[in-house]
Amino acid sequence: MAAVDVINGESLLVQVEWVGSSGTYTHPCLINTERGIQFSANTTESVVPDCDDPTLPAWVSRETDGLSATINGSGMLDVASADDWFTWFNSGDAKNVKVKTDKTGGNTWTGSFRLTEFSMTGTRKEKATASITLVSDGPITQS
Repeated sequence: MAAVDVINGESLLVQVEWVGSSGTYTHPCLINTERGIQFSANTTESVVPDCDDPTLPAWVSRETDGLSATINGSGMLDVASADDWFTWFNSGDAKNVKVKTDKTGGNTWTGSFRLTEFSMTGTRKEKATASITLVSDGPITQS
């Protein structure tokens, strides 16, 4: 039996191309606990009847209509980067983002993303945390 070739969670890196850093991607300190990328497809569906026996339940046929990716990240609130995240949120602009596995032979997904959620929360006697949600704006490439 062969063991699964695993990576540690912190090796899944979300990297952003910030303003003025053309071609340079950095992993924001704000994403220091949890991070992930999810790929999804929007589909349309049709019920295709059985012509030989229309009384039978028909099978649903689905066609892919659109593709999307969502990145989520969270961690201890990094005060120094909070302004950058709010400025991005407030601008409504898309930024280039990479998600990669920090491992030889790993995958890298790159695309344009919009910041749709930026939150900061705190509980008395605990450290404040922050979370972000990015949604793709156009195609995602894999390398």
